Amino acid sequence: MADYTLRQLEYFVAVAEAGSITKAAAAVHLSQSAMSTALTDLEGALGVQLLVRHHAKGITLTPSGRELLVASRQLLTSAADLRSIAHGLGGSLTGSLSIGCFEVMAPYLLPELLSTAAEKLPRLHLQTTEVDLADLAEGVADGTFELGIGYDLVDDARLKRWPLRTVPPYVLVSGTHRLAKRKSLRLRELADEPMALLDLPHSRDYFGRVFGDAGVEPAIRYRSTTVETCRALVGRGLAYTVLNLQSAVPVALDGHAVAAIPIADDAPALTMVLLSAVAARPTRRAAVVAELCRDLFGS
Repeated sequence: MADYTLRQLEYFVAVAEAGSITKAAAAVHLSQSAMSTALTDLEGALGVQLLVRHHAKGITLTPSGRELLVASRQLLTSAADLRSIAHGLGGSLTGSLSIGCFEVMAPYLLPELLSTAAEKLPRLHLQTTEVDLADLAEGVADGTFELGIGYDLVDDARLKRWPLRTVPPYVLVSGTHRLAKRKSLRLRELADEPMALLDLPHSRDYFGRVFGDAGVEPAIRYRSTTVETCRALVGRGLAYTVLNLQSAVPVALDGHAVAAIPIADDAPALTMVLLSAVAARPTRRAAVVAELCRDLFGS
């Protein structure tokens, strides 16, 4: 059996994430020479080269190193879960759980999740990271995140998906817009008006389908990577936008009124999904938090 330790795996993961032995050693309060020795011993125990060391330029992972990084994260997570079970044994969960969330959804979901978890799971620390959909998929697949919350817009065979709920698109206009009082509208009614597009990978393609299915070519005047900038442009009367998740208050950040109007066209909805890695065995912590997410955000 390979003679390696969990500590060596922790050091390997730290170096892979830092991209530098020096930076990783400083982060874990270890000397650079001790870190290098631990990595060399790990490579010797496993019989494979994990890193390519570049003088004064950090490290890169070998193909074997990239594969072992995923397995190392999973093993370290399982070890932490075992400690949590041993300490709790029927009591509350302890330790930490890493969750990735699509950055657009984070302001709508994470405060509720963290607040509820603090109440129901007070000894469990949720580490949340807000990322785009591509990084979310990669982070869940490679073990950076045990769980992910996003839209089902990335086709990746490495991921398991659990649908939470569907969220249809809607039009957001200024509170003083001529259509602000409407109960619904068709996108062609806005074809000649300027639009503010939420311009993110995958999102822009989705909105393209929404307009394409309606047979409308939007007059995109503004582009932004944040929902709140789009909402602020709308509040100022500069444009309309199309979004999915709705704010609890009908105002932009600067206080200008906005109005959300359902789309009468047969527009495709988005599906909110909970993500985990196909290759990973779910820990007790992940299973409990996944159930909490389904309770909070499921339809």
